[in-house]
Amino acid sequence: MRHARRTSPPSPDLSPRAAAAACCALLVAGCGHADTTAGKPAPGSPAEIFCAPAPEGFLRARLQGAIDAEIDWSAPAVAQCLGGPRPGGDGVRLVFKGTVDDAPLLVVIGVANLLPGTSARNVAANVTLVREGAGSFYSTQGDDKCALDEVRQEPIDGHDGRYRLSARGYCMQPARALGASDAGSVLVTRFDVSALVDYPQD
Repeated sequence: MRHARRTSPPSPDLSPRAAAAACCALLVAGCGHADTTAGKPAPGSPAEIFCAPAPEGFLRARLQGAIDAEIDWSAPAVAQCLGGPRPGGDGVRLVFKGTVDDAPLLVVIGVANLLPGTSARNVAANVTLVREGAGSFYSTQGDDKCALDEVRQEPIDGHDGRYRLSARGYCMQPARALGASDAGSVLVTRFDVSALVDYPQD
């Protein structure tokens, strides 16, 4: 079994500007809603590239603080997004989108230095939450505040470079508000994820 390496120095998966851009892209894409046909982006558009709908996947998590909720989002009832490499290529980015108290919420989990098809334990991670429409962004801002106890990746037959990733994780410190000191923080005490991840074949 291969083990993931921690990044040094840690860096956030999404900056405030990138989080805002991701939020806009996902609003255009319509990913995360039961009706994924409405607002479907043109093939190859930035929205589709960031959030291509996945036929399976789920996020189960406990949030405490400025957002207090028990999340249980599962496709196809709540459509999820294909995961892929992080922008810097140093790991995997998982994207989940659903609603909390009837308001859309985007959750991005960055998994540090995970190679295609590998499984690992005690993997460093970071979490970003975006309250779409409210302009609220929360981030752990680094790969040293959250971790995955175990990550498994299984190849999908007939899809080169696609894997089913499953993991269980937790955060030791909260995701703090970006750009708004009075917006509080959100602690993701635990989360279980399953997602399809596409890796480039070049």
